[in-house]
Amino acid sequence: MCKDELTSEELFLKEGDHSAKLPLVDVHDSVMKAIGLGNDRLMMEQSQLQVENTPDVMQSMEPVVEAKRYRKRTMGRHMGRWAAALILIALLGGSYSLFIESPGQAAKFQYEVLPYQPLVVTEEGGKVVKSNKPIFFSEEKVLQRQESKEERLFREKYSEAYDAVEKLLLPEEFASYVLRQEKAGGESPMIGVVNRAMSFKDYSSYAAKAKRYIAPDLKQPEYMPEGYVFDQAWIIPYFEIKEKELLALSGGFKLEGGYRVSWRKEPLGSINFDISRLSYRKGQTIVNISAKRLKEKTGIAESLMWTKNTIMENILVNGTQLIYMDHSRDGKVKLGYKYKLVWADPKNNMLYDLTASPESSLTKEEIIRIAAGMMN
Repeated sequence: MCKDELTSEELFLKEGDHSAKLPLVDVHDSVMKAIGLGNDRLMMEQSQLQVENTPDVMQSMEPVVEAKRYRKRTMGRHMGRWAAALILIALLGGSYSLFIESPGQAAKFQYEVLPYQPLVVTEEGGKVVKSNKPIFFSEEKVLQRQESKEERLFREKYSEAYDAVEKLLLPEEFASYVLRQEKAGGESPMIGVVNRAMSFKDYSSYAAKAKRYIAPDLKQPEYMPEGYVFDQAWIIPYFEIKEKELLALSGGFKLEGGYRVSWRKEPLGSINFDISRLSYRKGQTIVNISAKRLKEKTGIAESLMWTKNTIMENILVNGTQLIYMDHSRDGKVKLGYKYKLVWADPKNNMLYDLTASPESSLTKEEIIRIAAGMMN
């Protein structure tokens, strides 16, 4: 079985990455000269999906009348050379730049690919890193301990307690509770929280609540691929559980079977609204963009899950370095996404990530352009 199969919703609450700012290694001129391309610049179409609508950057270099003949003579030769150039650059352990010219939004777009390194995300040196070991699929069966009748009943009562407390709350109210068996020698008390996420069907409602609760203010991206529309937004609240205070609570209400629930409403001033998320949809394909305010300023701020099939690189775009993860060859291990980008705003202790769902047909360039449109 898979050691860590998570849904996209679970991943949203448990994700991360690290990367240091590295000096750029410019091997372009020497490599281009070695393969006989002189000082030509590397230009590529944004994606195969847009190739028919993409202006031909070669056209401005020749008379229009000769354009088609010239391309037929040179395209095959140049594409072979570009492939050789990228392979040679990879072997040299350096970086390379891609320049995209396309119609519509953000007409000129350039980024640089670097070898993977942990990402520095706070001014104090906090980092996002990939986990020490990859997640893998194991055929070994994990023995499950048989749940006793008493344990199953207690678990059911815990869920019942949550539902009962939730009904006592108004929207945007939060609570913590403790479930006890009143008879002596029963199961140990269990603590729970009612910590509901705020969801919004329009961006303006989210923006107003984010301002009110000082949640991360996620701007809508300047660029989204054709067909993608705003789906919904979330603000995720969080508060510290004060275990000793909860266990000291008395009163509350009874549940059938000799159970008691003691609970309290958490004051608004104790709630942290440190996570925001936007979701864009095209059919069944979803792009999620989230922001998290970092509390820990040093050490490892996040640890990224990966598999042996995951491609990991660093991307430099608009002066910001990102970690790029390609999980399209996921095999048996499902991480809940096809692409993932992670970047940070160290001055404001903010960590961002962007994921595209597994069925996405978006290209690497499109994913990076979405992130680039969030950085202004």
